Amino acid sequence: MLGGFGRSGSTLLERCLAESRGVVGMGEVLHLWERGLRDDELCGCSLPFSQCPFWLDVGHRAFGGWAHVDVQEAVADRAAVVRNRYLLELITGVTPTRRRIRRDRFVKRINALYRAAADSAAASLIVDSSKHPAYAYFLRHADVNLKCVLVVRDPRGVAYSWSKVVKRPETGSAGELMPRYSTVSAVTNWTVYGLLFHALSLFKVEVKTVHYEDFMASPRSVVEDILRFAGLEPVPGDLDHIQADAVELSAHHTVAGNPMRMVTGRLGIKADAAWKVAMPSRDRRVAGVLSFPLRLAYSVRRR
Repeated sequence: MLGGFGRSGSTLLERCLAESRGVVGMGEVLHLWERGLRDDELCGCSLPFSQCPFWLDVGHRAFGGWAHVDVQEAVADRAAVVRNRYLLELITGVTPTRRRIRRDRFVKRINALYRAAADSAAASLIVDSSKHPAYAYFLRHADVNLKCVLVVRDPRGVAYSWSKVVKRPETGSAGELMPRYSTVSAVTNWTVYGLLFHALSLFKVEVKTVHYEDFMASPRSVVEDILRFAGLEPVPGDLDHIQADAVELSAHHTVAGNPMRMVTGRLGIKADAAWKVAMPSRDRRVAGVLSFPLRLAYSVRRR
């Protein structure tokens, strides 16, 4: 699973990984139930979820067809279980009966979904870019060999990116936009998400930290390192799609996420440092002060 607060390069990283042999990228599976199954938004291949051959096959393998899934129940189960406020329950497994029933039901759906996706794609590694810490803690109860890659970007760049207006092309509505966050909210989420993912290692979940800036500077070596972390040994040809400054992308069957999940062809790889010039100086100072302790820890660790 890819973790961390959004706008940190996780979508591009997922797609670079998914081009490799034996890997399937599924996008933000956390949101599959409402955005894919209920709202029928566009898959990363640009087809509606209900018409995508990959997801049709996954639904057939997992549930005998999506028609056999109670959509409202699936959406309600996910919303009731995967919440940061219930982290203690997700850690200990001790939860009220009603929520335990929802959790166990959601676990069964997730287990069936992942098995079906791996079979459909003939993959040994699934990349789920949900990023949400509560979902990572929830997956400890699932039948998966969970490993997490925490994607970290300079929080000032993250805050600036979340302040911009970004359209959501997968909805089919020209007017629908992705959410925006204030500088304080963005940096707070960046900090909390980072700390919660690091804490997973206390519960015997392997966590690897990848810095956006390192990925942009050396994409091929970072992807190769992650594949090895996940238990795959790249062979000649597996990473030919990644060059020093660009990557060649095919269509991927991802649900939810950054709009660039729908981009195909040759895509340049270059660090987005616009925040250093365009971000208001006051916001930059606020983000810098609020994030200083964790940024300092990352800086020391990288050196």
